[in-house]
Amino acid sequence: MMRHRSHLSDAAHRVQDLIDSRFSDPLPLADLAAAGGVAERTLTRLFRQATGLTPLGYQQLLRVERAEHLIGHGATVESAARAVGFTDARMLRRLRARAHSPTASNVDGVGVR
Repeated sequence: MMRHRSHLSDAAHRVQDLIDSRFSDPLPLADLAAAGGVAERTLTRLFRQATGLTPLGYQQLLRVERAEHLIGHGATVESAARAVGFTDARMLRRLRARAHSPTASNVDGVGVR
C-alpha cells in the first residue's frame, strides 16, 4: 500500500498505520479520528486530500488486496471474505468487480471513495 503513503500528513499516516494493522476489524470513524488526533470530518477531509481515498475506501482496498492473495492461494471467495473482515462474500465480489472494471470512476483501484 505504499502508493497511498507518499504524503506528508502525520494524521493520515497514523490512521493508515492503524488501518494497516487492523484492516479486518470494524474500525469506526470516531476511533480512527481519535488515532489521528482530529475530528471525524477533519479526518475524512485530510485523509482524502492525502491519499485520494476515504478511510473506509482505504480499508476496503486493503481487504480486497488481501482477499485476492488468499484466493490466489486456493481459498474460496467466501472464506477469503470472512478472513479479511467482510460479513459475507457479496461485498467482496462487488468490490472485486469494481476493481476490475475499466470505468473512469475506478481511479483508486476499488471504485470506493
